[in-house]
Amino acid sequence: MSTVLWISLETDPEDFAPDDLGYLFNSLDTLDAQCSQLKVRPLSQFVDDSDLEYNMSEVDLGEKWLQENAKWSNASELLVTLRVLEKALIESENDEDILEEIRYVAHRCAEAEKHNTRVRLISVM
Repeated sequence: MSTVLWISLETDPEDFAPDDLGYLFNSLDTLDAQCSQLKVRPLSQFVDDSDLEYNMSEVDLGEKWLQENAKWSNASELLVTLRVLEKALIESENDEDILEEIRYVAHRCAEAEKHNTRVRLISVM
């Protein structure tokens, strides 16, 4: 089993199937280091680990626990980090797979921003 990230908007229907963002998840430490150098909020601070905690728990937390512990983020704040990272990756001609996933998340965040809704960058297994 591998862990990936999903981007979810508060307005997504329940049957929405987000894309797996495995490259982004596997690069969080490197991207956070870049964020530090670029003086923006680290990407990992936006990651919601509640789904992982729920699935790894040895006790039954119940569905209500997931709703109560969901970590929603402001799309505009996440967009700041994503745009700075995108620019840095373009300039360095770095990993195209990571860049593609950053652009996908940025697109979803821009959509959320237009509709004044929050987002979750969820780590899932």
